[in-house]
Amino acid sequence: MEANRYGLPNDELEQNREALKQRLYSDYVLEGRHFMAPIDRFPQKIVDLGCGAGFWTLDVAEEYPSARVIGCDISPIQPRWLPNNLEFHIEDLDDELSPWSAVYQEADLIFVRAYENLKPGGWIECHDIVLPVTWEDGKPAPDHPFSKLYDRMRLGSFAKVYGWEIYLPNRMPSALRDAGFINVSEKHTQVPIGNWHRDKRMREMGLLNHCVLGDWIPAVMNKEKAWGMNEEDADAIAADVLNAFDNPNYHARSDWASFWAQKPY
Repeated sequence: MEANRYGLPNDELEQNREALKQRLYSDYVLEGRHFMAPIDRFPQKIVDLGCGAGFWTLDVAEEYPSARVIGCDISPIQPRWLPNNLEFHIEDLDDELSPWSAVYQEADLIFVRAYENLKPGGWIECHDIVLPVTWEDGKPAPDHPFSKLYDRMRLGSFAKVYGWEIYLPNRMPSALRDAGFINVSEKHTQVPIGNWHRDKRMREMGLLNHCVLGDWIPAVMNKEKAWGMNEEDADAIAADVLNAFDNPNYHARSDWASFWAQKPY
């Protein structure tokens, strides 16, 4: 992935959003874990592809002090003071890779390259949001402003310009199998958007989800030229989505998914 094709900023606001996303995943969606893959207690190497600010990478390095943990990203925004077992590489994900015990990746997945470089028995795990959003009862929500934005992304030029494969989460299990992985598993968690849910824990998840998605909207709409629209139209669409997130009558939710698979011995 070339840096000039990255669809999100790497400023302080985006790093804060990433920190909230990490908390939502690890503390709530994964229920206190960092991944679902059943790796052994003493892994040798763990690599985070597209690590961003390195929040997940740092947590894993502290949990597994015997492992060599590597985070890779195109942007040098990671912390400078690190545990002895953690290192960050600033590089393109298409660069040559070395054998690993585990591969973790949040966005653009290079399944075949990961398979080639994983050790036999190693695991790959991928986290993503399956779009579009749905209503509380699980039915499609085509009239929700976020669904309309998703349709514009799906049918317009934005995804092509920035290399975002919109349908990747939907085809991830089959793509992992096609790459040669076995023991392909997936976990889906329906997370509210906003604080409308009656359950306290679900409300907490909904507020985090509101922040994560709510800060994502203006970040991507800031690339209005890639959407084929002017700044005024982009701001209006972003406002519609954010207003819907704030509306307690909109009981919408998003599917936070995890996929993991193993390279055969």
